[in-house]
Amino acid sequence: MPWDAASFASKHNRKLKGAAASKAAEQATAMVKAGVPEGIAIATANKTGDRMMRKKRGMRAIYSGEAK
Repeated sequence: MPWDAASFASKHNRKLKGAAASKAAEQATAMVKAGVPEGIAIATANKTGDRMMRKKRGMRAIYSGEAK
């Protein structure tokens, strides 16, 4: 299913705004077109979008590989 930023954010991650929602929708759509199961594509895109939102707010990452 192709998503746009608004539809992805409203259905799959209401915290996403702006560029993060757009990137997540783009990523999930590309993954599904490449044959990745929809659930995995959504989860991966949500993780990417959440990371972008944390960076935008200046929050440090909670995962070991992302620390400043």
